[in-house]
Amino acid sequence: MWPFCSANSPLWLLLPFLIGLLAGWWAWGRRPDIDTSVRTPDPVVHTPPAPEPMRVAEPVAAPVAAPVAAPVAAPVVAAAAALTAIGIPAAIGDADDLLQIKGVGPALNSLLNSLGVSRFDQIAAWGRGEIEKVDGHLGSFKGRIDRDSWVDQAKLLATGAVAEFERRFGTLDSENKK
Repeated sequence: MWPFCSANSPLWLLLPFLIGLLAGWWAWGRRPDIDTSVRTPDPVVHTPPAPEPMRVAEPVAAPVAAPVAAPVAAPVVAAAAALTAIGIPAAIGDADDLLQIKGVGPALNSLLNSLGVSRFDQIAAWGRGEIEKVDGHLGSFKGRIDRDSWVDQAKLLATGAVAEFERRFGTLDSENKK
């Protein structure tokens, strides 16, 4: 019977559309009035937290000890415990020419220096943790430490094994050979 009704009269197709239109108009008319003007949000007043009372540390008398001759290695141990701003061991001694490491150009050299990295022995001592810390600061150069074998190169350069370095990584700049 349905095919007979829809085929003979287009009113049967128009009737559900009109019923839906009337139901929508009725539902639209029953909704509460909504203010369509632009509302500004209520200002939020932030009050700063009350300051904590300052605590004054009590002075502590330092114990007086008899002077003891420090071993020769003591300054080195104290300096080795020093860390850079990103938490890697700080350099001890004069800076090396990090441009000798293949894969380190002027931009990376200045970036490494700004992170507190300035010596071959410092890079040679890097483990996975230090590599990840430095790699996180390299930006678009991320991954270069492992890809270019900086640690292996630095180990050879720190020990002065120039011949082995040149055999494995290519020639050094002649004016900067150790």
